Amino acid sequence: MTVSEIIEKTGQSESAILREHLLLTALSKRSRYEAECALFEKKYGQTLDGFQKRVNAQCREEDFTQEDDLLDWEFVDAALKWWQTQIEKLHCALPHGGGL
Repeated sequence: MTVSEIIEKTGQSESAILREHLLLTALSKRSRYEAECALFEKKYGQTLDGFQKRVNAQCREEDFTQEDDLLDWEFVDAALKWWQTQIEKLHCALPHGGGL
């Protein structure tokens, strides 16, 4: 049986299946980035905003570990926000009554 035959037998459209697959991928990515943000919050005992202020306020001393963590955390936070936006868009694209 081919993929096209399976899709036909399930009564779904290729575009609906693709949207659902993309949504599952996006949910997985969001979960990953949420976990990474939570690790940084636990490590430093504060939010990203608070950590940014703390690192930027250190005028006289450099802490390369914290600066690297800040860059990583900023990337993870941006990726989390991007995936959340994609999830919202995919939810709007899913047909009513279908999807996740």
